[in-house]
Amino acid sequence: MELRTAIEKRKTEKVLADAGSPWPIPDAEVRARVEQLLELAAIAPFHKPADESHRQEPLSSIVPWRFHVVDAEHCRKLIGKLDDVDKPSGKIPGMLAAADALVVATWLPNLAAETQEFQAFESTLQNMEHIAAASAATQNLLLLAAEGGWKNYWSSGGVLRSEKVFQWLEIPLNQVLLGAIFLFPEDARDAPVKPGSLRDRKGEVLQWSRWVAFE
Repeated sequence: MELRTAIEKRKTEKVLADAGSPWPIPDAEVRARVEQLLELAAIAPFHKPADESHRQEPLSSIVPWRFHVVDAEHCRKLIGKLDDVDKPSGKIPGMLAAADALVVATWLPNLAAETQEFQAFESTLQNMEHIAAASAATQNLLLLAAEGGWKNYWSSGGVLRSEKVFQWLEIPLNQVLLGAIFLFPEDARDAPVKPGSLRDRKGEVLQWSRWVAFE
């Protein structure tokens, strides 16, 4: 698939299975396919290396993002655990019941001198650059997923943004959630598939871009 086609094909698709009757676990080939996506997604621009406090083995890379991958088996296990979170779970359990995998994408803020509050960060130029880099890597992942035949959805996290979920998934609490990327099989069976509500409301190109001219 050409890049242009992948961009045109990619769209928000929430696959909502019955959380009480999760879909069967896919075969082991899915893990290898997801790892290929991760390799290519990392070919994204980043302007500054991550703060050294984030670069601990085995996740010691200088890139300012981390992808924490939850396979289908553990997506199903997570459904029941969400009852222990003091926050509505919304449509997340239904998506976990259908997902081939969930990629929890985080970005790595430069830490303040004082203890950083959970999911808090300073409004600095470097942190903005880290967010932009992590977003570029995440968009690469979404396009590659579309090319690979997955329906996909970039969630802002909802209940997955809670401290308990971070602890269950062993994500360091000094990382900030950028998005929870659901990868669903192409065949949605008879499950409802909810599209994004804003895709067709962008307007024409001239409504959000302009050519600059000056003396």
